[in-house]
Amino acid sequence: MLLSLRSFNVTVGPLWTIRIPASRGKILDVQGRLCAYDEFVSVGYLDLDYVRGSNLNRLKPYLELLLRNFKIEKTAEAILSSGNRFLRLGEGPSRDEILKLVPTEMLPFVSVELEPRRKRFTDFGMDKILGLIVANRAVGGVEEALDAQLRGKRDGKAFLKFSGFVTLLPQLVSLKDPVNGKDVRLTIDLDLQRICYEEIVKAREQNQAVSAGAIVMETKTGKIRAMVTTRNWNDAVLGYIEPGSALKPIVYAIAIESSVLKGDETFQCTGQIKPVPELDVTVRDIDVHGTVGVKEALAHSCNSATIMIARLIREKIGEEAYYEWLKKVGFGEKTGVEIAGEISGVLRKPSQWSKIDFAMISIGHGIGTPPLQFLAAFNTLANSGKYVRPTIVEENTPVEKRVLSEETSRFIREALQAVVSEGTGKRANVLGVSVAGKTGTAQKLADGKDKYVSIFAGYFPSEDPLYTILVYVDEPSAGAYLAGEVAAPIFASIVKRMIQFRKEHPLSVTTHAMPDLRGLTLRDALLILQQLGISDVTIEGVGRVAEQYPEPGAIDFRGKTVFLKLQ
Repeated sequence: MLLSLRSFNVTVGPLWTIRIPASRGKILDVQGRLCAYDEFVSVGYLDLDYVRGSNLNRLKPYLELLLRNFKIEKTAEAILSSGNRFLRLGEGPSRDEILKLVPTEMLPFVSVELEPRRKRFTDFGMDKILGLIVANRAVGGVEEALDAQLRGKRDGKAFLKFSGFVTLLPQLVSLKDPVNGKDVRLTIDLDLQRICYEEIVKAREQNQAVSAGAIVMETKTGKIRAMVTTRNWNDAVLGYIEPGSALKPIVYAIAIESSVLKGDETFQCTGQIKPVPELDVTVRDIDVHGTVGVKEALAHSCNSATIMIARLIREKIGEEAYYEWLKKVGFGEKTGVEIAGEISGVLRKPSQWSKIDFAMISIGHGIGTPPLQFLAAFNTLANSGKYVRPTIVEENTPVEKRVLSEETSRFIREALQAVVSEGTGKRANVLGVSVAGKTGTAQKLADGKDKYVSIFAGYFPSEDPLYTILVYVDEPSAGAYLAGEVAAPIFASIVKRMIQFRKEHPLSVTTHAMPDLRGLTLRDALLILQQLGISDVTIEGVGRVAEQYPEPGAIDFRGKTVFLKLQ
């Protein structure tokens, strides 16, 4: 290239500067597997202004050849009269691949730049989580939400000096490294993502539904291990559903926590109820439940008892306090998950409620909640009354707040076990593991009386939950629509496969260095230490391993007391 420049009497400076573009940070799954990364390509550009200022008559045949080599179907006259400063010629895997298409006479007018191309793992619905990079701009998903962290900060530069006349050997004079973006490790486990995706796709087809989705979240940390949908957009955070009867356990918890219910009351169900006597609106139950206690009413999803409880809430604490309780468990507010475009859902203020809204909200109508928002609220019950903010970034420390007392949570959890053992959620049962949860069948009034959303929210093991899972199916139309028949079996299938996968892929142990135990349950951490022959362990706190000594990677750990701080 320098010889060519000299042949055109172009002054060649002593130093050449080559730009080294900064790369965007990688996005990894929780196991360190690549989900998104930058791959660099070489892109050729023709400096049209430089060409216009040169001997066009001499250059024209070479310019025509250049255009043909790059398969640009325009004439030299059209290119030069376009008014553009540069023409993008094409891209290739290396600088040499571009330059071999450039006639020697055109070398002074062509520059080759390195440009990043974002590569994504799009299987199993990961594309909805990751988002896109369009024209170097982050659009949607994690890419947009964490753009400030992922984006490359500063390009680097290499300064080269050439010596010799024929050989033109380059010497690196100095190098200014690029400042690349930071990597992000997601909470998503691609193995669990695959399991959920396969089950959800199968369920949508079997139920002839418009769409279906599922979210798996660690109960105590809020870390999202899987998030799938069959839609072509992420409705888990960008859309909303009416939760139907799946909201009832939260309503019952509010009533108990605010001393509206003691828990030993009974209600008389005749199979139907008028929420507001002066209005000609009747809410029906599938069955006549007769005299039911609080737990029994929840287990059999009794609308009549729930509306009676809603009346007590309105009478004793008022609609404003009821609304504030719904806000406290997360409704009407963004969760703050690191995915761009999350919506707040729909929770109208009491001043906008009609006379019957207090009752309809209690059975899950008149409230719109993104699936992730609902899962986080429901998880409060599984997590002993503590709300934990959902996160999709593994390094984030769990953010939690106590919303309900442990006593209230324990009472509701006992009822949720009965939902699965003897109530509407029997088909969520999984042999060999205790499961608790709640069904919800929401009628889509705006789209016709025969269209429904079927929901099951549950967790396992019920005595000490590890995972809380939400399954939702939009407009099942294969004959069944009740959540106990549609959503509950999907939940069971996912749980079975999760348990089986864990059995087939036990925790692996590296014997030459101290393993990283952070984030593990105490049970799993002790299992790994046992496999290493370590029994001298000091434990502080409760929860999952937050800190450890010796530190991960230490090679002089044998013979020492291992300290685990749980949080």
